Amino acid sequence: MNLTDKILALLYDRGELTSNEIADSLREDEENIELTLKGMEKEGLVFEKEKGLIFKKKVYSLTPTGLEKAKKAKEELEEKANKLVTAIQQGEDPQVIVQEYADLIPLMLAMSLIDMMLLQDLMFIDFMNF
Repeated sequence: MNLTDKILALLYDRGELTSNEIADSLREDEENIELTLKGMEKEGLVFEKEKGLIFKKKVYSLTPTGLEKAKKAKEELEEKANKLVTAIQQGEDPQVIVQEYADLIPLMLAMSLIDMMLLQDLMFIDFMNF
């Protein structure tokens, strides 16, 4: 799943978010997120607007085109989350699981698609450093 799809899924799940909120949820560099969001704006997937009366901040929202793509991205992520849960429950090799899902685990946790307690079998990994 590429960064655009991750952002789409997150916006679909959470609604309007700042680039900082997106970066924190995905554990990505904010500059990289902002560059990706600018490209997504050009593609017509998201739009930026100011929110707040006194403390203004720029938030990103999905366009109708972005909403359709975001729904597909979230469904794909849900499938992967289900596969991850199954792999953990069946006792598959933690190293294989991490190699396959490491870049998606922060997003799955942010969207509550998996529970941190489920990951206790993979405790040798510091998930906070993704």
